Amino acid sequence: MNKKQSRLIKLSFTATLAVLGSIGFSIIGLAQPISSSDRNSDKIQIRFPQQSSDGSSRGRPGRRGGTGSRGDCPPVDMQLTALIPNSNLGSSVEAHPTLWFYIPYKSSEVATAEFSLQDEQNNDLYRTKFTLPETPGIVSLNLAPAPSLEINKNYQWYVKVYCSQQKSSAPNFIRGWVERVALKPELEKQLQTATTPRERIAFYAQNGIWYSALTELAKLHVAQPQNTTINNDWANLLRDVGLENLAQKPIAGEVNAQRF
Repeated sequence: MNKKQSRLIKLSFTATLAVLGSIGFSIIGLAQPISSSDRNSDKIQIRFPQQSSDGSSRGRPGRRGGTGSRGDCPPVDMQLTALIPNSNLGSSVEAHPTLWFYIPYKSSEVATAEFSLQDEQNNDLYRTKFTLPETPGIVSLNLAPAPSLEINKNYQWYVKVYCSQQKSSAPNFIRGWVERVALKPELEKQLQTATTPRERIAFYAQNGIWYSALTELAKLHVAQPQNTTINNDWANLLRDVGLENLAQKPIAGEVNAQRF
């Protein structure tokens, strides 16, 4: 082998290494970095404690479940139900929280559905009629039209369903409570570090802030109905408050409220 041939072989070998190197870097460049939020997503647990942050299980007299059959309403397999903890009291950080309940009737089976919000002295603060969805399901009602809830005050709310146009029979009804709470500075800092929806939901749930956790999780559940992780989150949250029988019920959306 002469010097010219040897030189050509060396140049060819060097070029081959360069090509292989560039391919290797290209492949590495195609790989997406795993973010810390994705890496830790499986570690997030969305669970709701039955006791308040002060260690108590304080509650309010209420009526989380209606009756299977009431007055002129048709019999149903699952009763009218408020999506609230066993204590009948749920908290929120919002001045106008969203409330949730399960309606077992079709819109064609109900003449009138009413909602009312009262203070602790039973004074009406907001009252509305609303239209039910065509099929049974979990529905929401936002309190934006009502006065802003004051911090550390309890408010009671009612949903009444009349299946007779004349309201000749007693309504099928549920009754729950809502309290607006303010986050302490250290909790506010924790919330600010939550960078994903599931982290925020886990924060609300772990700190016993029911309505805020439920509303944000319901939105995720509707937006990603095939997401197994979110489906499990939804089932776990409802199971923690004894409402596992509603986990497979469809979310029908927000009701159409109309003032009296």
